[in-house]
Amino acid sequence: MPHRSVSRSEGVVNQPPRQLVRRLLFRTLPVAASLGLLACTDVDPTLNSSGIKVTLSQQDGHVVKLVDGTGRQLAGRPTDSLGLWTLDIGGDSARHTLAASQAKLFTINRKEGDTLVLEWREFPAPLAQLAVTARVSLRSDSTTAWSIALSGMDTVSVEQVHFPRLTGITVEEGAELAVPSWMGQRTRQPRTMLAGTDGKGKRLEFAYPGATSMQMVALSHPERGGMYFAADDTAAYRKSFSLWGEGGGDSTGYAMVHVLSDPGKNSNYAPSYHAIVGVVPGDWLSAVERYRAWGTKQYWARESRLHSGITPKWMTDAGAWEWNRGRSDVVLEPAAALQKDVGLPVNVFWHWWHHGPYDTSFPDYIPPREGAAPFTKAVAKAHAEGLHAIVYMNQRLWCTNTPSWTKDGAEQWAVRERDGTVRLETYNVFNPLPCATMNPYNEFWRNKYVGIADTVLNQYGIDGIYMDQAVLSLIDWSKGHGHPVGGGNYWMQGFRELAKSLRTRGGEGRGFAGEGGGESWMPDLDAFLTLQVSQERYMDPASGWEVIPMFQAAYHPYALTYGTYGSLTLPPYDDLWPKEKRPATAMQLLDEKFVRQFHLEQARMFVWGMQPTIANFLPDQLTARRREMDYFGKLARLRYGLRDFFQTGEFIRAPKVQVPEVDLLLSRISIYAARLGGPTEAHIKTPEVLSGAWKAADGRVAVALAGINLEAVEAVLTIDPAQLGVAAGARIVRHDSNGQQELGTLKAGSQELRVPVGVLEGLVLELIPPGK
Repeated sequence: MPHRSVSRSEGVVNQPPRQLVRRLLFRTLPVAASLGLLACTDVDPTLNSSGIKVTLSQQDGHVVKLVDGTGRQLAGRPTDSLGLWTLDIGGDSARHTLAASQAKLFTINRKEGDTLVLEWREFPAPLAQLAVTARVSLRSDSTTAWSIALSGMDTVSVEQVHFPRLTGITVEEGAELAVPSWMGQRTRQPRTMLAGTDGKGKRLEFAYPGATSMQMVALSHPERGGMYFAADDTAAYRKSFSLWGEGGGDSTGYAMVHVLSDPGKNSNYAPSYHAIVGVVPGDWLSAVERYRAWGTKQYWARESRLHSGITPKWMTDAGAWEWNRGRSDVVLEPAAALQKDVGLPVNVFWHWWHHGPYDTSFPDYIPPREGAAPFTKAVAKAHAEGLHAIVYMNQRLWCTNTPSWTKDGAEQWAVRERDGTVRLETYNVFNPLPCATMNPYNEFWRNKYVGIADTVLNQYGIDGIYMDQAVLSLIDWSKGHGHPVGGGNYWMQGFRELAKSLRTRGGEGRGFAGEGGGESWMPDLDAFLTLQVSQERYMDPASGWEVIPMFQAAYHPYALTYGTYGSLTLPPYDDLWPKEKRPATAMQLLDEKFVRQFHLEQARMFVWGMQPTIANFLPDQLTARRREMDYFGKLARLRYGLRDFFQTGEFIRAPKVQVPEVDLLLSRISIYAARLGGPTEAHIKTPEVLSGAWKAADGRVAVALAGINLEAVEAVLTIDPAQLGVAAGARIVRHDSNGQQELGTLKAGSQELRVPVGVLEGLVLELIPPGK
């Protein structure tokens, strides 16, 4: 773990605790909506201004208060018994907490104008020698950067540092909490979410790198703005963003949780990155736009495979994906029929091709279940028809009942929990056998995985691999594996070595995909399976979370996204699972009353810039569900013809669209059966026309509309050319399944545009700047 040197302040005034309150005040930097952050002044009295005021107090645990220019307090309570940071000390069985408020000596100094230096000393034994130094610095983008350094820990096992720790953060009525969980999600009920079921408060924690795809969280009101929390870590160190409910959810606390490597062996610790606390003037997209301005300058964007132009052409040229499971006759042959029907290149996302049953036989994938020779012959035939396929190979699971687990002595290389036990995960509900997790940092596991991949790619002729659970990381307490235990960034280091080996062995033109979305993986993976477009099939809509395209909004030109659980059938059932548990309804068509859910999922993929995907496709759907397949094909062809927007364009804020809302009946059943029996039902409200907006590299703008309407409607768009970044006089060209049509030009200022949307119609309004 890199360390930051800690410079001692000169001219520091020592102050006994709870006797003297020193307020450090800030002057404002104006930003939109009268929001801003502050620069230090040398005066002590409170100053009123049009921006935000930050007050740091020694009293009651060093409380930080944030107040905006309207007098709205964003954060801070009158008292806080813990303070700006806490340390988690000891293992799970003997863990205790040390708080900033336990220091007998606290000092504050100003450094370099816009930086405050805070020091805490004289703690109770066994940390009597501990010294903690924190710095808070103003940044020009209305954020503050926070860093911390610990020295004198000696052999005390400090495992986590919670810093900065802020309390009393106001959760306004109408505020939204947005988190980049893989693709992204928000709750419009943060008070309820943070209050918990008992009203006593609930803790939410989002770990990075992994299911949290970017280093940011926003708690803000769409019109009034609010809080922005982030980190500027470019080395993918383990950390999490933590929020907890206070006062029945009316307020919340926040801390960034830093996870230390090799606890008990470090005298000093200083993260090599800053925690960022700031304000944003608007909603989740305002927060993503701020983060994007930083994130797209980092190596993972500069070196992303899509941005670098090295993603295989067959992946960037994909018109659609088919996600099927089983032997080649129920995977490749339907894909050929789909390709003929949509008239676009189709890629195949292939599960259950492998020798053993799904979820209980990893990594004993080979030979294929239909035999190596028939499998290879089928793949060659698919290539002759213009198809390309990636196959499933879980990137981190070794099932403990497999012959190879014992034969290869895999247990000694497995990920360990804090207590030293092997970390096990069980997924199969029909035959619940556990799998151990493996760390890609271990050369033993990398060699095992790459050896299997060599056979799959070079002997069977497969075009690439879907590395399930690749865009996740774990804390590994395994000793003797050559990496630190606990926190660190060894997981990402190991994955990069794994990816390098796979490409060396696989050769040119091979494609690799991972689960979810993750900025740290963009230089190593060609595509990301972002399944949240259909999250209602596996997550209760009453959970309070709704999907939003945060990952695409930040990184669309840098990462291909595809995938959906969206299917027109009930789930399939693996022939190798217990026969007595097989549902009689496997792969039967879903009741037609659920088809609008399929429409919604396809519409989301279209307006959010994803490569379209259909799961569990069989050729009889071309007749039995012709309307749905026509919708799938129309959206796919429209997207394919405008890929300079939908594949490499930048996500921008869409115009406001007024359309009727509809109540949608949902089938709550996943891609493969998570329960015996049929689907349960749920409902959500959604606009009848979904929208998105994209900007091409040459300045043209596309406003995408996807109707899930069963009767023709008129969508009323409120468009301001300046807001979209185009000049007045821009030409409006409508693209739909009938071709294209000139609709006139945009005037200056805000204006209404009435757009007819036919039944289940997708369309694009291309705005072409004058002179183009």
